[in-house]
Amino acid sequence: MDRIVERCRFRSSYGGDFHCQDRAYHYGFCRFHFECYMRGEILANGQINEKLSDQLRRRAINFHGLRLPRETYVESSSDRKSRYP
Repeated sequence: MDRIVERCRFRSSYGGDFHCQDRAYHYGFCRFHFECYMRGEILANGQINEKLSDQLRRRAINFHGLRLPRETYVESSSDRKSRYP
């Protein structure tokens, strides 16, 4: 029987529904996001604290552990034909 590995519950604000993919450590957060929580950078609900004004740190927290899609958006030729006669 496969064991389900719990992942970090931090939800990034990037793209709507991207979650940190690191293994849960404590309170449902990975070690990195748990340390952010302990420093007050993340709230108990998993959101970045709005009082954190350092944009570089906000980005580091927001993008940690994300697995972003690698494919690039390409418009299909049929879409182009329908809009451009």
